[in-house]
Amino acid sequence: MSLTQSESQQSTEAIGTLKMPRTAMPERLVLIRHGESEANLLHRAIRKGVIDQYPEGFSEIPDREIRLSPLGRKQAESTGEWLASQYPKGFDVIFVSDHVRARETAGIILKTAGWEDVQVRIDPLLGERNWGRYTEVHRDIQQRIREELKRDPLHTSMPDGESLLHTRQRTRTLLERVAREYGEKRVLIFSHGEYIEAIWAEIEHMRSERQREFFQSSAGDIKNCQVVEFSCSRPGSPESDGKLRWVRSSCPQQKIEREWKALQRETYTPEELLAGVDHYPHLKLPSLDTA
Repeated sequence: MSLTQSESQQSTEAIGTLKMPRTAMPERLVLIRHGESEANLLHRAIRKGVIDQYPEGFSEIPDREIRLSPLGRKQAESTGEWLASQYPKGFDVIFVSDHVRARETAGIILKTAGWEDVQVRIDPLLGERNWGRYTEVHRDIQQRIREELKRDPLHTSMPDGESLLHTRQRTRTLLERVAREYGEKRVLIFSHGEYIEAIWAEIEHMRSERQREFFQSSAGDIKNCQVVEFSCSRPGSPESDGKLRWVRSSCPQQKIEREWKALQRETYTPEELLAGVDHYPHLKLPSLDTA
């Protein structure tokens, strides 16, 4: 049954008087990268020329099943001690990636912190960027992919895998969920380096160039067991508007503890947009008659 014009207007006015529920981000959103994995060891050995190829059968093991190395377990223990000192009251909700190395890291950190009675939720959407068949392709193709990643890490896809842009899109699901369900709570996430990079870039509205430059710098380096904390209020201040405003990135297992910094969300004027594109040269086009 259709509404008359008068009824439609009354309905619209009624909607205007409704009080929509206020959404707020968690008071603290803390993300921890897993400790050093056995695959991290192999990738580093390949890059440094210690070994010239991956062990037989390595490419057949799903990335999700990779375990921590002995050093990775020690890193998790030292991070657990630090986390307990920073958050003596613990967290209201804890999520962990479905990857085995993230779950192993979470278990060690939580036990070391003394939080053995907590309930942890496993979420496959928090997983690492999917690198597809990267370890299977020829070394020349791997080198080309690495060069493309240096220039455009956000849009370069892995062979039959995922671009970092797709990973960043997945982080929106988490941000929407915690705003809807855990406003003003303390939320702890165990995940992966590129996922943490992606969510940091999404929170700060980073453009491609900024994301590339920042996460290739020491300030944006996300080491094994790096702890990245987001806060709605300046530490020590009770004032909060429900939006993530502050960030701190520390690596307890390397004795790195940085200061809190205000998040700088990027916006641009039309003039700044044009100034930014002037860094890119035009193509050297031949004379074209398009008439």
